[in-house]
Formats: sequence, C-alpha cells, structure tokens
Amino acid sequence: MNLIAKRRRLMPTLQLLSVVALAVLLGWLVVRGLDWGELGKQLYRFPLGLSALALGFFLAGIMLRAWRWHILFVNEQVSLLRLFLVQNAGIGLNNVSPIRVVSEPVQLMLLTRRDGITAGTALATLATEHLIDVLVVGSLLGLGVLLMPELQGFSIQLAGAVILAAISLLVFLIIVRGMEAIPGTGRVPFLRNAITSIKTLQSAPHRLFLSILGTIGHWVLLGLSGWVIAQGLDIDVGVAVVVVLFMGSIFMVSAVPSLPGGAITFEAAVVYTLSLFGVEGETALAFAILMHIIMFAPSTIIALFVLPREGIKVLGRRPHPAATNNEEPQNQ
Repeated sequence: MNLIAKRRRLMPTLQLLSVVALAVLLGWLVVRGLDWGELGKQLYRFPLGLSALALGFFLAGIMLRAWRWHILFVNEQVSLLRLFLVQNAGIGLNNVSPIRVVSEPVQLMLLTRRDGITAGTALATLATEHLIDVLVVGSLLGLGVLLMPELQGFSIQLAGAVILAAISLLVFLIIVRGMEAIPGTGRVPFLRNAITSIKTLQSAPHRLFLSILGTIGHWVLLGLSGWVIAQGLDIDVGVAVVVVLFMGSIFMVSAVPSLPGGAITFEAAVVYTLSLFGVEGETALAFAILMHIIMFAPSTIIALFVLPREGIKVLGRRPHPAATNNEEPQNQ
C-alpha cells in the first residue's frame, strides 16, 4: 500500500517534469538561430493601430462564441453578457491553471450557483456547444488539407482533429440514444434534465443551425484578427490560411501536454505551420507571440475580475466582499 501511495504522489511530479521537458525542447527548436535583436525590433515597431484592430476582431469573435452558446438555451434564459463573462472566466482560469480541465466545471458551477440554471440544462448546452465546435473545426481542417497543398506537412495533426470530430459525434449520439435505456436515469433529476434539454434542442434544429453559423463566424473573426497581425509583419497569407493555422495550433495545444496557457507549445505550432508557407525565423515567432497575447489576455483579465466577485480565488486574490455577503444568508 505504501508503494502504491508513493507512486500516486510521484505521478504529478513526473507529469510536471515531462511537460517542462517538452516545453524546453519545443522552445529550443523554435528559438535556435534567432536574431533576438531583430525579434525585439519587430515586436517594438508593430503598429498599435493594427494591434487594436486585431484585438477588436478577436473580441467580436469571442462574443460570437458566447452567442452560439446563448442560442442553445431554449426554455431557461440567461443574458448574452452573462454567458460571455462566465465562458471567458472559465477559459481565463484554464489559461493560468496547471490543470487544464477546469474551464467547463467552472462555467457549469457559475451558471448553476448564480443564475438559476439547472445543472442538466447547463451541461447539455455545454456539451452541445463543444460538439458543434469540434465538428466545425474538424470539417474546416479537413477542407483546409484538401484545398491547401502546403498543409500536407501538417496532415497528421489535421487528420487527428478530423478523427476526433467523428469520434465525438459518435460518442454524443450513443450517450443521447443510450441514456434513456439505462434503468433509473429518469429518477435522477440531473440526468433527467440533461436528457430533456438535449431532446428540446433536437426539436429546435434552427437553433443548432444558428449555433453552427456562430461557430464558423467565430473562427472567421479569429482568422481576420490573425490576418491583421500578419499584414503588420508583411506576411503574405490569406484569412483562410490563418483560420486553419489557429485551428491546428489550438488542437495541438489541447492534444499535447503543455504549460499553462499553452505557453511555448502554441508558439511552436504556429511557427511550424507558418514554415509550411515559407514564413520562418523572427517574423514567424513575432506573429506567434503577438497572437498568443491577443488570444490569452482578454479571457485571463476577465477571469481576474469576474471570479473573485463570484467567490472564487484567483492567483491568491480574495473573493469580492459582495460575493461573500451574498452567500452568508444561504449558510444560515
């Protein structure tokens, strides 16, 4: 028993060391041979106006991402702004957490604790939203491989995303069809609400269609954000290339163990993908760094402001007094 306990305690340390080792290796591959002075000049001289425009496109994109979730609520309503804050608070906490699986649980907790949304409904809409995202990403990545010969070198990662999309759809359908067949599920309120919510969405296909359109629009806006950064660095790539680049890079960050926020792993994926289009060195890394900041900062800042007000400590910050006061009557 002592040996088993020691192994369990040792496992997180070994996992951390493996993540750090992989990050160091990827970082070395990215920065070897770079002219640091030239990289600094490219970052320092990048136009602030283009940075603001790229950030604007990105913010519009994540607002559309929240809308695609909002449209999936049929019988229980929650405001778009609230969903925007909840979604990005979860993502922001995920960015700084060493355990990168906290986003959805945090979003689920905030909705059920503060907004009166049943856990079954929240879970059903979250699952459907992520399913739609995986399907859209897998489809667009597969289309990108077919239409862009340069991406043949990225085919393993892209094929993985397409396979993941197919498996996710199959698993989701099995769960939806099979949950009712399991004895006793109707007696558990959580499962009963989840099944009811999914059935409600199935009876409102127009909402699913609108959510798919919102997902596509979200990625297009992210592509426009990256395209603006590319223009500022004199990188000659189209919006479609940037969309596929981000999808492949984010998939790689989620599939490969990495540091919080996908640090280094994201840069390595972006630099590698740009190399397929002849963009290398300081310019490729400058693009990756600028886009990582734009993609990382908004959700993280939202989390730092929102979560303490919800009674959740972030980076040692104390919960907001209003949140504590609101919880006191519930404990009496």
